[in-house]
Amino acid sequence: MGLHFDDIRPGQVFSFGGARLTSEDVTEFLDRFAPHLPMAADEFKRLDRRAVAQGHVYALWSRMLYEFTHDWPILARIGQDQLRWYKTAYVDDVLSVRITFLTTEPLDMSRGLVVTQHDVLNQRGELVMALLTRAVVARKPPA
Repeated sequence: MGLHFDDIRPGQVFSFGGARLTSEDVTEFLDRFAPHLPMAADEFKRLDRRAVAQGHVYALWSRMLYEFTHDWPILARIGQDQLRWYKTAYVDDVLSVRITFLTTEPLDMSRGLVVTQHDVLNQRGELVMALLTRAVVARKPPA
């Protein structure tokens, strides 16, 4: 049943993901969610180095995070802070996520607060996006 609050240690690191940014996915994302961007639709297809919308990178991070943590007893995701963009992602980049647990704070006998650093990296290990999250995670039930 995933990682409980009691299993988490500050400094603990997990790496996961491997989402390739395809031309088709980027075009669909721009058409559906960012038609206002200057590189939308036809213009996007003509660019040599086809940059990916930041919202697309954020959406991929969210999906990879869900896939990795879907069986963790997360009771509430209560905040995202310090979202920063460091490098542009391009078509054919492969993005992955590295999370580092920064702090843990018990709230009561059944749950605790966890602060986590999230880094989205490209296939060269370069930082593309980073943010902090706060989540309430269930503690292990008493034995």
